[in-house]
Amino acid sequence: MFSQCVRQVRGYATKSKATNRKMTARVPLEHTSLSNGNVFVARQPVVSLEVQATAPAIHRPHERKPELNETQINEIRQLRQQDPETWTRKKLADKFNCSPLFISMVASSPSRQATPPVTESSEKGYRRQLITKNRQKRRELW
Repeated sequence: MFSQCVRQVRGYATKSKATNRKMTARVPLEHTSLSNGNVFVARQPVVSLEVQATAPAIHRPHERKPELNETQINEIRQLRQQDPETWTRKKLADKFNCSPLFISMVASSPSRQATPPVTESSEKGYRRQLITKNRQKRRELW
């Protein structure tokens, strides 16, 4: 019951109700009276349709790159497997006129050799090893 009676109290100022706004939209409006007495307000375009038709495009049209066939994709995979340091994603993308993302999807880099197992001395980090060496040197000076 108590949770239903809780009132929300705003602890901050609300937006101003002032009508003297300086940045109002100046859009031509068309008012149409409906049969039931309501008024339908429609915004008209600021720029005429003839001017819009002759305006230049905002964005350049997207240029599609030619699709690669299976022989080219196999060649990409082969080059990437043989020498990944020479044939990077960027170089392969430039050669075959495609994106580096496509190269990474088609031919992932060869897996690196497994890291050797961690020995007991390298189990500690660099800082811990440095602290241990300094401690041993101090003990020798006693």
